[in-house]
Amino acid sequence: MSAAAYIAVRRSHLENADARLVPLTDQLATNYATSIGLLKARVRAMADQPAISRFLADSSPANRERALAALIPTAPQDSLVMATELRDAGGNILLVGGRHPGLVTRLAQREWIPAFDEHTDSVALGRFRQLADTLVVVPAVAPVTGRPGVHLVQWRRAVTAPLIQQQVARILGSEARIHFGNADGSLWTDFNTTVPPPPLDPAQVRGLLTYARPGRDEVRASAVLLPGTPWVLTVGFPTRAILAPAQSFLRTMAGIAGFCLTVGLIAAWVMSRRITTPLRHLTDAADAIAGGDHSRRAGLARDDELGRLGRSFDAMAVQVEEGRQRLEEKVTARTGELDIALLRLQETQEALVRREKLAVLGQLASGVGHELRNPLGVMSNAVYYLDAVQQDAPADVRKYLEMLREQISLSAKIINDLLDFSRVTPAARLPIPLEHIAETQLRRLSPPERITVIREFPPSLPLVHVDPVHAGQVVLNLLTNAVQAMTEGGTLHLRGCVSNGKVLLEVSDTGPGVPPEHLDKIFEPLFTTKPTGIGLGLAVSRSLAQANGGDLSCANRPGRGATFAFAMLAAPVN
Repeated sequence: MSAAAYIAVRRSHLENADARLVPLTDQLATNYATSIGLLKARVRAMADQPAISRFLADSSPANRERALAALIPTAPQDSLVMATELRDAGGNILLVGGRHPGLVTRLAQREWIPAFDEHTDSVALGRFRQLADTLVVVPAVAPVTGRPGVHLVQWRRAVTAPLIQQQVARILGSEARIHFGNADGSLWTDFNTTVPPPPLDPAQVRGLLTYARPGRDEVRASAVLLPGTPWVLTVGFPTRAILAPAQSFLRTMAGIAGFCLTVGLIAAWVMSRRITTPLRHLTDAADAIAGGDHSRRAGLARDDELGRLGRSFDAMAVQVEEGRQRLEEKVTARTGELDIALLRLQETQEALVRREKLAVLGQLASGVGHELRNPLGVMSNAVYYLDAVQQDAPADVRKYLEMLREQISLSAKIINDLLDFSRVTPAARLPIPLEHIAETQLRRLSPPERITVIREFPPSLPLVHVDPVHAGQVVLNLLTNAVQAMTEGGTLHLRGCVSNGKVLLEVSDTGPGVPPEHLDKIFEPLFTTKPTGIGLGLAVSRSLAQANGGDLSCANRPGRGATFAFAMLAAPVN
């Protein structure tokens, strides 16, 4: 029934589409015939101008100028005229005028000019042609009054009016298309591009067509020959659009049939379950308990013999389950005690290893740090002296002096980190503005130009109660790490805020961020992922932060940077 109804609906939509296509095509042909009549009248009026007849009688310069002026159309509708020329009976060009007379060297092809019958035609229109970058060219020919054998040939670009396209889209839908072409099938176009010609019979142009264009949907169209021209007009749209309601109807009917089938299957399934489900539950429960799943129950809430059997089976399963649970509770308790003891042992072992590292590091820092400071100081003074006495030294010499200075500074920082880690001096806390600490260290660091610095310190931010030296060293370490992380440039964001009763300084960068697997290790001594340094900067910074009653933490954004938060105590208000 669905298939039969679909076939009837499909036939009805096709017939309605044909009934709408034919009158619309006739209406458009009438509109275009009116436009063509106006075009012929303008060409006829131009051929009747006395200035042209005078030039043909006397080709003096004055008459030539008047004739050229007469060949320029003045009506707004004639803006599509490319050139106008006078030709004799042999097709020779006598005069060329118009807005684009230079195009005549390409347009002057005699076979393009239509044959003219002076007894039946006042103006003859030629076939559509394609010329270089001009898609469609149409010649219009009219005899010059009083000059037998001389014709005025006007070359025009052919376009269709947007109003007509909008009218077709409003009547038939946005997928409707208008095509024009020569009756002999030589050129077809929609005035935007050329299109394949429809399968028209030149002897019988008028009628309905159904054809498939290469690579596109099947088209249903109506064709009509425009009177007084060698042109054919077709109006059509895809068969897919015509049959869309029929397709929708078929989907609806198929959905109803599927729903009825589904309801029937569900009803049959429900009836079968009432017979087979109780037996299957008892069988599955017995198999599960035999396999070790003592929590399985039959769960038969029935008043018949199967229900009584299920309740007896469940009572037996409950007793078995209670005994198994008591045994598992004892095993779980002993296992938990063993896990706690193992965790404590592991923590104690890690603490011993960490203390041993710190003890060795302290001895190394106190023994080696002081011994290396003096040689570094001598080298720094020597570089300063060489730089001062060699003001006119070559560029490569000054470059290597700068390299020595950077490496000496890096070595001095490593020694300072070692000494700071081995002995943290007591904190001498003072109330100080957080913005002052940050600005002091920014001036000391001098970030490169590739890095943009953003400061965000609210005026209501309270003073912090810290040791200025300790806090400055922590902030300097954070700024240095952020700058080093943004090797290609980025944004350094300093933000002050209050959270949980403490004042926070957040230092954010737009570097690659901290790998998640390193997030728990970055504050450990001697851990580093940099090619230089020994991994004490963040460890020393956290020790200094904690010595001032604060802390240091990291919020990571892999691939988008990291944010380090320096928490400090707020200064007491007097």
